[in-house]
Amino acid sequence: MKINEIPVILHSMDSYSRFWNPWYQLFNDVTHIKTGAGEWGERLLRALNQIDGELVFYMQEDFWCVNDYELTDELLDLFIQYNMDQLHVKEKSHLVSLSQIKNNLYKFNQNSNYTQNHQFGLWKKNKLIENIFPHENPWKNEVDGSKRLNQKQHNVYLLDLHWYITVCRRGQLMDRGQIILEKYGINF
Repeated sequence: MKINEIPVILHSMDSYSRFWNPWYQLFNDVTHIKTGAGEWGERLLRALNQIDGELVFYMQEDFWCVNDYELTDELLDLFIQYNMDQLHVKEKSHLVSLSQIKNNLYKFNQNSNYTQNHQFGLWKKNKLIENIFPHENPWKNEVDGSKRLNQKQHNVYLLDLHWYITVCRRGQLMDRGQIILEKYGINF
């Protein structure tokens, strides 16, 4: 398998549609999968079940790219080498507990907050599916999903890179999102 064969899921909903155009301008090569109505978890499970393969990249529209980053086969090799369940590619946060493995590679500690999170990451699709409940919204899934995930041994990792940052909270554009729009001349 090659990295460019792994699907990238951008999970969104109509109420966030005002963020789509800027996101599309900051990210290339998109195919739409309609998931219909329902709670976040139900719609995500519907999407995941339409995708072949054992691995998926997952992300949401409330984070935008701020620097170029090329997904390479070396990332996939790293994922396989450490038998990862998830590999998040983003900046470190003070909200999580990590142990450094080497250079900018970290492992989430067993009882860290946000071991289940929806920022950009490469996932074993079955690990994502088994920790998404149809009735959950994304915030509940991050909190309750982390508790469930932490009840057993997990292999959740982080590659610390500044390329993809949060630009809105609970549907409201943050100042940093406005700065990105201005920097790239994107109308919002």
